[in-house]
Amino acid sequence: MEVELSPRAEDYLKTIYKLSREKSTVRLSELARQLGVKMPSAIQMLRSLEEAGLLKYGNHGLIRLTEQGAKIAKKLYERHQLLKKFLIKYLNIDPEIAERDACGMEHHMSPETYERLIKFIEFMEGCPRGEPLWLTSFHYFLKHGKRPIYCFSETNAVIVNMSTLDRAEEGAVVKVVRVLGEPNVRESVLDKGIIPGVTVRVKRIKGKVIVEVDGVEVALSQEEARAVQVI
Repeated sequence: MEVELSPRAEDYLKTIYKLSREKSTVRLSELARQLGVKMPSAIQMLRSLEEAGLLKYGNHGLIRLTEQGAKIAKKLYERHQLLKKFLIKYLNIDPEIAERDACGMEHHMSPETYERLIKFIEFMEGCPRGEPLWLTSFHYFLKHGKRPIYCFSETNAVIVNMSTLDRAEEGAVVKVVRVLGEPNVRESVLDKGIIPGVTVRVKRIKGKVIVEVDGVEVALSQEEARAVQVI
């Protein structure tokens, strides 16, 4: 039988599940601290969840999810993590803000929207070429308030012979197609003016990759150079 839960009850189950992944036992005092509630309020909710058959609450303050409770809590936890990942990785939201917003969004999302979001992330992360060019361009737009040069290109042909900047030969002139990598790496590269659509001349000095952009030399680490796809 499906159990209807309030948003607050979902928060309790999700937090209990999260704590149980980190420690062998979950205690009332720690749960109350995590949720920012007083002990009497926490006890009242635990009793309600126990009556629903979702957990066991002992006299020593120990909390254990039942099989049904663990199944529901796992889904709630995974939904929260997925939303937070989407906000941070694809919308470049600050992690602390993403954590709060995911908590608010997760209680009001339909199963259809949630499943579509799962498919979207699966599609994005399964792309053999890495981050799509439109997403790189969107991240640049978020940071700089304008579209990268590449967005105004008249070329709509499919790019098939891409490489990365760290593989370019010394003296080569290449065009930046997209910037991949972790958010901090991507942001560092974009800040240096290495954006989709620009043409750079490659130089190498003492293991670092030096590129010339509009007459200015810019140094990139090997990790940053590997994040830059070029043609």
